[in-house]
Amino acid sequence: MSYKLKNIKYNPLKGYDYSNVSSRFGSRTFYNDVTKKYEKGFHNGIDLTTGTIVIAPEDGEVTEVYNGVSGYSEKQSRGNYIVLKHKKDIYTVYYHLKKNSIRVSKGDRVERGALLAEVGATGHATGPHLHYGVKVNTKWVNPEDYLLGKKRLTAENFEDHIIYTVKQGDTLIEIAAKYGIDYKLLAEINGIDNPDLIYAGDKIKLPLKTIIVEKGDTLSGIAKKYNTTWQKLYEKNKDVIGDDPNLIKVGMVLKI
Repeated sequence: MSYKLKNIKYNPLKGYDYSNVSSRFGSRTFYNDVTKKYEKGFHNGIDLTTGTIVIAPEDGEVTEVYNGVSGYSEKQSRGNYIVLKHKKDIYTVYYHLKKNSIRVSKGDRVERGALLAEVGATGHATGPHLHYGVKVNTKWVNPEDYLLGKKRLTAENFEDHIIYTVKQGDTLIEIAAKYGIDYKLLAEINGIDNPDLIYAGDKIKLPLKTIIVEKGDTLSGIAKKYNTTWQKLYEKNKDVIGDDPNLIKVGMVLKI
């Protein structure tokens, strides 16, 4: 069932803060006008039909580009497409693009608002639309949270939070800097329209950063990078690391 999604903050379609949605994320059944049959399956993105110019909703790197489909194709179901990498575990995909409209190449770094391509109807598409998908840690997630700004493609991997009570003389910029968070993101998370207007006694949600251990990482090296000590880092993550702080493994998720 189609519906209108309003108040979009990070739209991959230029010039709109809303979009008509022809197919939502998740399980669906739809009628294929080409094959004249009903189809069932899991829809790993959201189909946006308002707008024709596809842009980068946030900064990223182009990791895949395909531009070889002229029209309807079930063999090349994604049609012409682009994949962007944002943080190391977050990707966005843009399917069914118009042939020869793609303006980026693999390896390009793009900023928010950069022109990517034009909406098309290539691949497994019965009409012009943009299939927009978000993948986190190899798992498809609902793109609406990212379209509406509830989650950010370029944000750190926040999984938990603490509550900070604003003290006399505090500013949001100073609080954000102390905890290593972008003050604009902190304002968004807490619904603060004017970052200059916070008051003593206000309760502010502070996300706890997490990082994923990569090859070559050490606890002391991570601690230095985030302006803390390995001892504090170990205490926060003892349940994950175990009894030996020297034995951190690739793929571990650590709280900072």
